[in-house]
Amino acid sequence: MAKKRRILVTGVARWWGALVVQRLVEDPDVAEVIGIDIREPRYDLGRADYLKLDIRHSLIGKLVRAVGIDTVVHTLTRIDSFDMDPARAHEMNVIGTLNLLAGCAGEGSPVRRFILKSSGHVYGSRFDLPTGLREDHRLDSNSRHQFVRDIVEVESYASDFAVRNPNITILALRFSNSLNPQEPQPLARYLDLEVVPTVIGYDPPIQLIHRDDCIAATVLATKRGPGGAYNIAAPGAEPLSSLLDSAGKLHAPLLPPFGLGLAALAFRQSGIAFLSPQLLDLLRWGRTLSTAKAARELGFRAARDTRSAFEDFIQQRRVLRYEPDRHAYQYEKELEDFIHSRQLASANGEGETNGALAEVSDQAASKPRRRHPRPRPAPRR
Repeated sequence: MAKKRRILVTGVARWWGALVVQRLVEDPDVAEVIGIDIREPRYDLGRADYLKLDIRHSLIGKLVRAVGIDTVVHTLTRIDSFDMDPARAHEMNVIGTLNLLAGCAGEGSPVRRFILKSSGHVYGSRFDLPTGLREDHRLDSNSRHQFVRDIVEVESYASDFAVRNPNITILALRFSNSLNPQEPQPLARYLDLEVVPTVIGYDPPIQLIHRDDCIAATVLATKRGPGGAYNIAAPGAEPLSSLLDSAGKLHAPLLPPFGLGLAALAFRQSGIAFLSPQLLDLLRWGRTLSTAKAARELGFRAARDTRSAFEDFIQQRRVLRYEPDRHAYQYEKELEDFIHSRQLASANGEGETNGALAEVSDQAASKPRRRHPRPRPAPRR
């Protein structure tokens, strides 16, 4: 009987790591899943354990050996972010990944498989890029953008690590831009604007991938496939204008090709959209990835093409606009339960008079109680 796997997943505070954990805990061949992050998860991790741990900490190596981790899924890398400046991103992407790799190496390490979430941004986005980029294409190591240089550097460290540790299989998954309606990233947020501003004179090919396909590819990579880099994307690409038209989105050429950075700054300061430097390049030149290797070696084929992934995203975003914020504090139900319990107690002769009850109810209405979070179960040892 094959030994059941023990898997460590980084970045479980955000959707990518959390949804991967949700899939892995359902796998009968997985004995244990541990999720780590420096922030509390917003998603249910099922039977997985959560540890508040920074990947830059030296305890990573001790955890790997103590638990017997054989597979590491590193989803914490950032390529585009609203809330992380380039200096902090460098710390997390480069320094954090280096420390994580170091914790998986050395005498007695049980790790045999390492999955790295990378990005198609490593190829850059320029006028001279060929259509259908393959994994052996030169990476944009001299990019003008810090985020891109960081991910290229992370991949280079992972490749060097694989050479020095041939007993550990390392897979770098280069995702095209992903679409998740619950946590849209800069490109998804841009595409979701009421009127989408495009670059004057440009209609780039855009290749997107649905959230569910991202998770499916990551989970699949934990199980099979030789080491190396893999492009993960939906089949084909769509011109930006056709993509927006198909979803009924209004768009207009409002961004000048010269002075594009200044226009993006104005959009950001006015609160309209956050257009990162690498995203501006994409909106001019586009980028398409070949997915033949992933289909051949991993057996992965995206369930949705670019258009259907985008249309599903837009539909879900429209629904979410009319849903209450699940993370906002809502005390109405709590207040009703409190009043109802006092009324029952009063009816049974155990409470105060009606006048006192009304006074208590008024006080409760003016000063609602705060909801106390349920204690999180301690991690299994």
